[in-house]
Amino acid sequence: MVEYRCPVCGKPVLPNFKFCKSCGARLSKSVFQKKREPESQREIHSSSMSFGSEVDESAEAVVIDQEIVHALAIKGRLVIIDREMEEILEEIENLEERVKVGLIPKEDAKERVTDLNKRFVEIKLDKKKLEKGSAQIPIFDLMQRKDESKDRLSKLEGLKKDKSISQKTYEKMKREYENTISESEKQITQELITMERWKDQLKKELTEKRELLETLFVRKSTGELSEDEYNEEREDLSEDIKNWEAAYEELKKTLKKLK
Repeated sequence: MVEYRCPVCGKPVLPNFKFCKSCGARLSKSVFQKKREPESQREIHSSSMSFGSEVDESAEAVVIDQEIVHALAIKGRLVIIDREMEEILEEIENLEERVKVGLIPKEDAKERVTDLNKRFVEIKLDKKKLEKGSAQIPIFDLMQRKDESKDRLSKLEGLKKDKSISQKTYEKMKREYENTISESEKQITQELITMERWKDQLKKELTEKRELLETLFVRKSTGELSEDEYNEEREDLSEDIKNWEAAYEELKKTLKKLK
C-alpha cells in the first residue's frame, strides 16, 4: 500500500486530505502523485527544518496505536451512553409514578414517554454498534489472566487439601500458576508505564488538534478555504477531537482505577 506523508512534518496523510491534520500545512495534488520518500531522504528534510537544534528522540518514542485510541474512545462513549439510558429510564419511571398519583394527566405524559422510548431505542442501537467495533486494551487481558491464575491456584490448594492429587503434580502446577501470575504482574507494570506515556501524548496531540481547528478557521476567514471546504475539514477534525477527548478521559479514569 502506498503511504503518503506531509512534506512539512512527515506525518502520514490520506489522499482525501486538503490539509495535514498534524501541522495544518496545505497539501497539493503533487503530494499524492509519488510514493513515500526513502527514510534517508526524509531525515534530510527533517534535519533541515530543525534550525540547528537537536532532535528530541524521546518525543518520537511515544507511538499510540490508533486501535487503542479507538478502543478507549469507545469505552468512554459507552459510559456516557449507559448514563443516558439510566436517566431515560428514571424519567419514564418518574412520569409514570406522577400519572399514577394524579399529579399530571396521562395524555400529557404519553407524548414525552413516547419520545423517551424512541431515544432509548436509538442509543441502544448505537451502543450495540460501538460494542461490535471495540477492541480489548492489553492491560485488561493481562489482569484477567492474572486473576484466572490466582483462582486456579486457589482451587489447586483445595485439591491438595482434599488429597486429590500427588505432591509432585501439586508442585508442578503451583509453579506454573505462580509463574503466570508473576509474569502477568511484570507486564501489567510495564503497561501502566506505557499508558502513562500515552496519557501525556494524548494530551499533547489533543492540544495540537485544537490548534489546527483554529488554523482552519483562520484559513477560511482569510479566503484560503471556501465555506464548504472549511465545513468539511472542520467536521472531520471535530469528530477526531471528540474521539481523542473521550480516549484521554477514559485513559485517565482507567489509570486512576488501576493504581
